[in-house]
Amino acid sequence: MVGIDIIEVERIDASDKFLEKIAFQEEIDFINKAKCDKLRKQKIAALFCVKESVMKALEMGAKSGVVFKDIQLCHEQSGKPFVVLHGKALDKYNQCFAGKKIEVSLSHTEKYATAIAILM
Repeated sequence: MVGIDIIEVERIDASDKFLEKIAFQEEIDFINKAKCDKLRKQKIAALFCVKESVMKALEMGAKSGVVFKDIQLCHEQSGKPFVVLHGKALDKYNQCFAGKKIEVSLSHTEKYATAIAILM
């Protein structure tokens, strides 16, 4: 299964309230290390995209009950991103995709953020 998402960075809500709604504290800490507000907003957009792409790869739509905090973006020491699933996302993974590895990649520019998730 594959999920992909792209968003215009200017459309993302960069408020602390929005970030607290979609992100774990570790994700917020990572984003807040950005050197400027422009880069911070790009990172929030990329975080949003990776969570959306994982939901799509898991075949979880709006009616599935999954929430953004069911998907946590983490980074290896090398910087490579990976996700940890919680709640309904973890339940769906265990029911339908157990044993498959979830690979994610994300990217952002001044105008766009994108992410892809692949279950292998």
